[in-house]
Amino acid sequence: MNEVLRAIRERRSVRVFRTDPIESEKLEAILEAARWAPSGRNTQPWRFVVVESKEKREELGRVVTQMDMVRTAPVTIAILRDKDAGYDEIKDAQAIGACAQNILLAAHSLGLGACWLGRLRDPQVEKIIGAKENEELMMLIVLGYPAERPGTRDRKPLAELVRRI
Repeated sequence: MNEVLRAIRERRSVRVFRTDPIESEKLEAILEAARWAPSGRNTQPWRFVVVESKEKREELGRVVTQMDMVRTAPVTIAILRDKDAGYDEIKDAQAIGACAQNILLAAHSLGLGACWLGRLRDPQVEKIIGAKENEELMMLIVLGYPAERPGTRDRKPLAELVRRI
């Protein structure tokens, strides 16, 4: 199996992290992978806020309480939709989903764990991260070195998911 297909099958959502910092080269590689996601008309409607400081992570953690991941992960990436850059809300959201998948796969390929938190258009989070007037929160992704290795979860068989015509 090639390395891309293997990464897709082996990547898991990691929710518990070690305290080790993420090397800047790895973080830049992840952000670089994110910006190469496809988008309609190449609008690239995503914007990123990288939250690394302990103070900001603590502040976010008071609002985003999912298993305390934001406080414990060394990095949280907020993905925002630039409403002025995009041209269609649904297509922009689809592109940002592809961007998020690039982040998750890049993190996995670099030995990091990540988890996509479905915070959407949260005014409290947007204020903490300094979102601009034309930006809206689409999600948060926590990143770090895994302190756990989640097991494989079942997937429905293709026969239940695919119709051929």
